[in-house]
Amino acid sequence: MRPEELIAEIYRQKTELQQKGEQPREVILNMESWRHIRAWHLARGVMEKAPHMDYITEDTIFEMDVLIDTADLPIVR
Repeated sequence: MRPEELIAEIYRQKTELQQKGEQPREVILNMESWRHIRAWHLARGVMEKAPHMDYITEDTIFEMDVLIDTADLPIVR
């Protein structure tokens, strides 16, 4: 999957769980997927005017911890 697709899938799963009343706390990704997301994010530059609005950090996405495993697709839980 392209980084944009991975990010969209993570967001979709997060909002789906929230609609069920759950509070997702982590995302399971394989290392290659996380590297693609990070490279895509870094290529877009830093949000200097609003860094607090950035949804990807070194080890989180959408305020959820990123756990590295062998999952083919992102798993939000």
